[in-house]
Amino acid sequence: MVELIEREVSSRPVGDRFSGHESFACRYGWLPKFHDILVRSPELVRDDEAVMVELGIGRNMVKSLRFWAQAFGLIIDTPRQPPTPTPFAHWLLDAGTGYDPFLEDVGSLWLLHWRLVSMAKMAVWEVAFFETPEREVLRRYLAQRVERRALILGRKVSSVTVRQHVDIFLATYAAPGAQSSGSVEEALACPLQELGLVRLLPSGDRDEIVAFARGPWPHLDTSTFARILLEYWRLRAAHDSTLTLRALSTDFAGPGLVLRLDEGALWSHLLNVCEQYPELFELTDGVERRAVSLKSVALAEAIRKVGYV
Repeated sequence: MVELIEREVSSRPVGDRFSGHESFACRYGWLPKFHDILVRSPELVRDDEAVMVELGIGRNMVKSLRFWAQAFGLIIDTPRQPPTPTPFAHWLLDAGTGYDPFLEDVGSLWLLHWRLVSMAKMAVWEVAFFETPEREVLRRYLAQRVERRALILGRKVSSVTVRQHVDIFLATYAAPGAQSSGSVEEALACPLQELGLVRLLPSGDRDEIVAFARGPWPHLDTSTFARILLEYWRLRAAHDSTLTLRALSTDFAGPGLVLRLDEGALWSHLLNVCEQYPELFELTDGVERRAVSLKSVALAEAIRKVGYV
């Protein structure tokens, strides 16, 4: 059984990436188009000029697109081997058999969000979702916390790099306000804005307030939550058959922190999961312990039965 208190700090991945996105948030259409190129002509993926011609974007955007494909876990790119799509990329984006080739289902965006926060080792993402319990924080204070992360890691990261990193995080999740003079393309720059996790509010001291919304989320369906639950299970507790509500609420990569859900909302989602997949999951609802368990089924089999990979 997983309890947060049993986790060693050294067992937690440390988000040490402060750059690489070339100051571009991931844009609508990028990931499906990149996957199409990767499947058709894998050798072109490493050729900036070829991707520029294929997609009609600039060189820095090509580098950014490649970064985001790796950050979302959509590409395997190792030296002396041709780049290939990951199993998750095939499951999600394949033109003929993919679950959502054009990212039209908001459930796909929740899955991409979970992977970005939990697996990409992005510094500001981890600071924002795992180390910022407040509902609201000034933008400059969020940047200061990211700078502190760099100092703790012994990394020499300039204040400009930190500011750009925070800017990209906010461009990923926070849609421009009504007063923004940006173009329609800028207003719809990143599909993860649809999740409604972050808003930017004016502050009286020439700063902005970063406001983190909390669930429950009406657009988080039970199948998607089950897949995220099992992703977390595979990442953090692959050899355990039971997860406590406490771990799900407070552990690194747990759905409570990543999806901004309190224990009540989490429990409600778990009830829905058990109702939809009664052959896979069961709940323990006791005074001293609330938990979810796998019902005599291997984790890999549970993942397969919820239609995942």
